[in-house]
Amino acid sequence: MFYLIYVSSASAPMSDDELFALLEQSRENNLNLEVTGMLLYKGGSFMQMLEGAKEAVLELFEKIKQDKRHKNVISIISDDIQQRNFEYWSMGFCNMDIANGLPTFDEYIDQNLTSKTFQDDSRFAYRFMVSFNRNNP
Repeated sequence: MFYLIYVSSASAPMSDDELFALLEQSRENNLNLEVTGMLLYKGGSFMQMLEGAKEAVLELFEKIKQDKRHKNVISIISDDIQQRNFEYWSMGFCNMDIANGLPTFDEYIDQNLTSKTFQDDSRFAYRFMVSFNRNNP
């Protein structure tokens, strides 16, 4: 099993309808590739964790990098894992712009997802994504 976390910037602000369409497309693609994960959106930035067979994750990441809906796609961390963290979610999603009711994540919500913190300490990004899943079944 393999995982990859990346961040990117939206090419243009995305409406709720556009985010929903993106999520539906992601879920369908992930089911076909047997990939699971989590997608976060905040203020025009994305952070996503993908997990599955290494070849499938890397193939999907290459497609994501070509997607015109976002730019500046940066892989933060990737590695082998023993088991999935998001085994029940083909693609979990949180629009953190409207998730202010989750006090556990206030410190994260207040930061931009593409912040240097995630790039400098890539394990922080992994811990963040995994704790998000554990605290929001």
